[in-house]
Amino acid sequence: MFKTVNKLKSQFGNESKINHNMNLGKINIITPPDKLFNLNMSYLLIKPSLNVKQQFQTILSHNIEELNVFIYDQEETDIGWLLSVAMQADVTVIDVDNCDPTTKLFVTFLLAQPNTHYITNDEITPYGLISKNRIYNLDAVVASFTEEDEDIDDESREEE
Repeated sequence: MFKTVNKLKSQFGNESKINHNMNLGKINIITPPDKLFNLNMSYLLIKPSLNVKQQFQTILSHNIEELNVFIYDQEETDIGWLLSVAMQADVTVIDVDNCDPTTKLFVTFLLAQPNTHYITNDEITPYGLISKNRIYNLDAVVASFTEEDEDIDDESREEE
């Protein structure tokens, strides 16, 4: 079964600095082979480094009612699960430099998806020809959803 926020610290490692007093909504942590189909905002983290995991906590610290976090971590090898969840997730973040050789075979396919953002220090491989969604940290992802929330709020106020 999928894990809840109580298992978050073990999933993100001992170095994690999760504040257990945060006012979080329900957060579902899902790893292969499990899947969860609902209407919650969903993130997929592919081979995230410790740094990416720590940055992702910024997203979790926002007061979100319900959220799904799919994690395809270092020991994972279920490519079928990965591709299926990538088509379902609202936002996918790939830490390209952390990918194993098998996962790297599918990086270009994943980068072609409009909801995929990627982090890499590789200046030689022309990933930019496939996707302009290169990010250097997760601040851009957080900012994009903050802007979307503000746009929705503005639209709601205009309707009133």
